[in-house]
Amino acid sequence: MDTTCMAAGLFPHPPIMIPEIGGKELSRMALTVKTEEEAMKRMVEKGIDTVVIISPHNLCFYDGPALFLAPSISGNLSAFGRPDVSMTLSIDPMLSEAILKEAEPLIPLHRVDKAEAARYGKAFTVDWGTFVPMYYLLKAGFQGRAVMLSPCFSSYEINEILGTIVERSAAKLGRKIGVIASGDLSHKLTKDSPNGYTPKGILFDQAVMDALKRRDKKPLTSMTPDFIDEIAMCGLPSVYFLFGVLGHRKAAMPCFSHEGPFGVGYGVCLYLPEKEPEKEEIHDERVKLARESIRYFLDHGKIMKTPHDLPPELKGRAGAFVSLHKFGALRGCIGTFLPCYDNVAEEIIHNAKAAACDDPRFPPLSARELSDLTISVDILSAPEPASLSDLDAKKYGVIVEKGTRRGLLLPDLDGVDTPEEQIAIAKRKAGIGPEESVKLYRFHVKRYY
Repeated sequence: MDTTCMAAGLFPHPPIMIPEIGGKELSRMALTVKTEEEAMKRMVEKGIDTVVIISPHNLCFYDGPALFLAPSISGNLSAFGRPDVSMTLSIDPMLSEAILKEAEPLIPLHRVDKAEAARYGKAFTVDWGTFVPMYYLLKAGFQGRAVMLSPCFSSYEINEILGTIVERSAAKLGRKIGVIASGDLSHKLTKDSPNGYTPKGILFDQAVMDALKRRDKKPLTSMTPDFIDEIAMCGLPSVYFLFGVLGHRKAAMPCFSHEGPFGVGYGVCLYLPEKEPEKEEIHDERVKLARESIRYFLDHGKIMKTPHDLPPELKGRAGAFVSLHKFGALRGCIGTFLPCYDNVAEEIIHNAKAAACDDPRFPPLSARELSDLTISVDILSAPEPASLSDLDAKKYGVIVEKGTRRGLLLPDLDGVDTPEEQIAIAKRKAGIGPEESVKLYRFHVKRYY
């Protein structure tokens, strides 16, 4: 599916950036203004139908992001002394509803209308985190609709998943979108900052801008909660959202700048995603069988029979795991580390159905989700006893065993880089305490897509 995201970027939102408020002070952030004006001009030139904007200064919930839905949403800058500076955004209801629907089985996404906002004592409005970037987009000539979101601060990864959902939902509708990730960086960047100062502020800003420039979020994932609290920021959830929107697509970056004239970091970047070259699909027999098993169960409510004429690769016996991902997020994973059936085909058929419908971490898969699934099948070698020194997190899977409790972790998983991390996660899965001694086993995996 080709992306319909025509442009996406990070944009700051200080109210002083609005000329009617900043006045002469605007000259102190001339680089930011110039870069943002150029970025918004390029976004409009891409012919976007809808702008999707996520702002950390609207109503935010602890457990998940929020989507604001009404025919139109208005706001002004009365909180900053200029009630006459106002805007009204027309909301894209079709894309908003599509995002809510796609998010339902994956993440908690709060639907907020005027009544819901009032229930929390909040105004249903265009907040300043939305207002400031939109001011420059409207100035550049944008005349389309908007989707308004707020992020989740308790789990940055949820915002990344939301980004993938937004991009895929727009692609399904054929909606050409531009994406604004609104957020400021460290609020303690310099010694004259009104928020205080820490030398870690510039380290945070450099790490974020470097991650954006290299399209690699790894520098962000190593930041501790204490470090993030100390530097005082509001934009990191929006950065994760931006990474989710972009995924692994190629993109040019024509606009990029950073400065901190008032002790707050203002980062601007714009990506123009490029169309991916067509890739030849590889139809592996194991993955095809897993998908057929899921489809058959969803259609008929029972396990499909094993095909008669099996190819050689499906006739042997082995443990197998079937993993389902939707928009890059895990949607189910069930497997057996030792063979339980007469052949690999039966192993895959049963585990595929179980991954789709019986994984206790997720609701049962619906038929409409099947086309969005990426399926992988792992075929396991027989486990062999091992010590810590025999393990390699990228090469071997691990099994931990304590009496009747047993936990397994597959190899080469994102964010799991050491055998110690593997063991700790496998222990948690098995309900084994971190200090308890365990027997260790390792196994090879051959993964098929």
